Amino acid sequence: MKLSIIGVPTYYGCDNDGTQYSPEKLRNANIIKLIKDNGEIEVADLGDIDVIEMMEKDKFKNEKNIKYFESIYDLNLKLSKAVDDAMDNSDFTLILGGDHGIGLGSITGASKHSQNLGVVWIDAHGDFNTSATSPSKNFHGMPLAYLCGQGDSRLVNLYYEGVKIKEENVFHIGGRDIDEGEQKLIDNSKVNFYDKKVIDKIGLEDVVDDIIRKCREQELDGLHISLDIDFMDKFIVEGTGTRVAGGYTVEDTKYILRRLMGIGIVKSMDFVEFNPRLDVNDNTLEVCKDLLSYFGQILKTKELVLC
Repeated sequence: MKLSIIGVPTYYGCDNDGTQYSPEKLRNANIIKLIKDNGEIEVADLGDIDVIEMMEKDKFKNEKNIKYFESIYDLNLKLSKAVDDAMDNSDFTLILGGDHGIGLGSITGASKHSQNLGVVWIDAHGDFNTSATSPSKNFHGMPLAYLCGQGDSRLVNLYYEGVKIKEENVFHIGGRDIDEGEQKLIDNSKVNFYDKKVIDKIGLEDVVDDIIRKCREQELDGLHISLDIDFMDKFIVEGTGTRVAGGYTVEDTKYILRRLMGIGIVKSMDFVEFNPRLDVNDNTLEVCKDLLSYFGQILKTKELVLC
């Protein structure tokens, strides 16, 4: 098993200083060793994407509806190429954010390696705004919409022309803080949206069962997991910028990862929105280490779960 790791040190998508330190903080906490120690995993750390620095006073320069557009566009273009290249040379690619705005580049790169890619977006927020509907104009609340072909053609056609992911191949888990405008977009789309109401009604196990069934029925040949740690409850992840109550546990998160990885088509994953500057006594760092170590165990065992 060969694993490639790419860091994306940026906070421009969330406009909350600190997420840019996440890749370095995780590396310094020996997450690569933790993953390696779980088995015969060859890890290639490909370093960080170079991020154009911008001054706060220039956040709306060249684009009034997306903060830090110039840097965000550039880093996602570079990330698309980096993920595309990494997937040519490894069995699995792990992308360490940074904020969730990097999902545009990571999934664009991953989409070059599947004829029918699926995405499981694990997040307390919808991330399905466009620049027209976003109240905050923070890009980390928008990438999923652009990946599905909504909004600004510059972002829809990033790296190569065309929609990157079919709406019906998107499975969103854990939403419980959705903006009014993006809710309308979601309601008018084919996105599979398992928000808190759905999870409370049928349970997480049935949600994952449904996703796996649809992956098979739709004959997906690749699956990308995009994991925002704010999926977990606000009292578990102090070190993230947009915490939301009523979330899920570390064990819930592990369960989702284990089940999805078990179907054998997951080739790439984002791990985003850890903000070391907001962390308290490294509590969230320990949660991140635990999850990434568990991810390594799954890679080691290639654990299959009866679905």
